[in-house]
Amino acid sequence: MAAQSSAGQPSRSPAAQQAPASKRRGLSGCFLWLFVITMLAISLIGLGFLQPVKLAIAQEFIIGVTRGGIRETIEATSVDSCIRVAGRDQLQSITRTRRVTTYNNGSVLELVFSDPPLPADCR
Repeated sequence: MAAQSSAGQPSRSPAAQQAPASKRRGLSGCFLWLFVITMLAISLIGLGFLQPVKLAIAQEFIIGVTRGGIRETIEATSVDSCIRVAGRDQLQSITRTRRVTTYNNGSVLELVFSDPPLPADCR
């Protein structure tokens, strides 16, 4: 009879009294997390259209979580070639960025980004 209060009524635990309030709070928290995840996904998509190299950094981090972390990242930018574009007298240079990421489990991710041709002095 230790579970009864002094008035002879069974005592209720504080968690049982607040169950309906926490249910509403949990639903609003779910919507908040859904909103945050949606905004994050939209911003990553927008970032991918504006700056694909920055999107690759986010993707490398996400992949690194499942691969035990990132061991090393090497990024090199170079002028790959000078070409003559039809209808133009100038030579055009193409810049390429090569990004190699090595993960702690030994796997390697290599990404190559090419910029649009730009007028250049390729002698």
